[in-house]
Amino acid sequence: MTTFTTAEAETLCDRWEKAWNGHDAGAVAAMCADDLVYDEPALGRTAHGPGSIREFVTHLARAYPDYSFARIGLYTEVTRRAVLVAWRFTGTFAKTGGRVEFHGDDRLELGDDGLIHAYRCLYDNKFVLGQLGGGAGDR
Repeated sequence: MTTFTTAEAETLCDRWEKAWNGHDAGAVAAMCADDLVYDEPALGRTAHGPGSIREFVTHLARAYPDYSFARIGLYTEVTRRAVLVAWRFTGTFAKTGGRVEFHGDDRLELGDDGLIHAYRCLYDNKFVLGQLGGGAGDR
């Protein structure tokens, strides 16, 4: 497995951010390999394949129709094709009109094919739920 340059990592993360902020489930899924392992510990779930991330983006866009992510950091792995993207999320929860803001990190591991094979999304879901009154139910 080869490493990649900072410029390559920036290009990847620009595409990732644009797809998420465009609420484009197909574009996010297209960046992921068929053997994707998508792990989101805050929600207590691990899913597999690009269909799982497509489904999540679609759900997120319904739950927070005005959501956006702003990148606040990008860290590249020096020995393999992996990046950590620090971000800030803002959005309005459709069911209640409650506004949330929080930070998190995406850990993306890429194959030599340039696709994301492992994606781990980390943030404090209790903090998010607290902003929504503690019981947002269906995120």
